[in-house]
Amino acid sequence: MTPPYQIAKDIAEIQSMLKKQYSYSAADKFQAHCTIKGFFKINKKSVTSLVDELDEFLKRQHPFMVEFNEIQTKQISIVLRLDEIDGNRNQNLHNFRESIVEIIRPYIASDCDFIKSDLGPPFMGHITLAFRDISNEMYPQILEWLNDAPIPEGKFLANTFHFLEFFSEDWDGNWWETITWKQHHSWRLS
Repeated sequence: MTPPYQIAKDIAEIQSMLKKQYSYSAADKFQAHCTIKGFFKINKKSVTSLVDELDEFLKRQHPFMVEFNEIQTKQISIVLRLDEIDGNRNQNLHNFRESIVEIIRPYIASDCDFIKSDLGPPFMGHITLAFRDISNEMYPQILEWLNDAPIPEGKFLANTFHFLEFFSEDWDGNWWETITWKQHHSWRLS
């Protein structure tokens, strides 16, 4: 899910500044986004067929609201949470995510390295500010530094979604160092 332009611009500025000030560049290699379904290795089924299924589903969907919650640190990232709205779980976001996962699940190869990390833990909608190349010891300093950043606040309409293909020279190692991507398809809900 891609946020509106101004929000994406603010996120991109934060990621760019983290790269300039602290040399953290992994998050800056992606567009500003909230992952609905993360990386997966496709099985023998066709990508075209998957896009067709997603297209049919998304034609029937309506935009829904999401709200920025708090900045949260995880073991290898700093994120801006989106999983609650008005102080409660954002059920629309969670239901949307579960529907997308069910469409994609038959297309995931059984030897996909990302099954456990993406489908295992509970889903927490978020936009990533920094990840993978950030050290845990730096969290306090980075969080203090982010006090002056243009952190987005409030609600926005979730209406733009993309299907991306990712490439890396080292999926078994530090894939975030060589990752690139291309967009296969985009949907704007009406």
